[in-house]
Amino acid sequence: MFLPFIVMIKFVYLSKLKTPTRRGGEGGDNTQQTNPTTSPATGTRRGAKRSRQAMPRGSQKKSYRYRPGTVALKEIRHFQKQTNLLIPAASFIREVRSITHMLAPPQINRWTAEALVALQEAAEDYLVGLFSDSMLCAIHARRVTLMRKDFELARRLGGKGRPW
Repeated sequence: MFLPFIVMIKFVYLSKLKTPTRRGGEGGDNTQQTNPTTSPATGTRRGAKRSRQAMPRGSQKKSYRYRPGTVALKEIRHFQKQTNLLIPAASFIREVRSITHMLAPPQINRWTAEALVALQEAAEDYLVGLFSDSMLCAIHARRVTLMRKDFELARRLGGKGRPW
């Protein structure tokens, strides 16, 4: 006899704590609803937006941002100090084999490791020289952006590659 009364009290209490839906149904009595301010799962506050003035000024850490061009110069110095090869070896070897397959007779299809490393070093040296010459052409034209015409002019002036 006492047990159904306790169950009824719990039901009334829980129905008042239920949050209303968007259409305003199922909340029990709308005049005395309580909206919990903390989420039971995470313990965080709902509905409270943080304002910048609420946080103390000293606790906000501003991320450091380099000036434009500083990181590029840093990367240039980093790569100039390195002595290892820049092009991945596997992709370079794959490309050499595909070119060999297209241009060479069918009997020539094997490369020694030393020959591939020498070929890769020569290719990277050529590319670095071409990039530096074309950068000088771009600077001469009062630009800092490399364009196709800079590469063409550098190849033409340096006598590298096919003549135009």
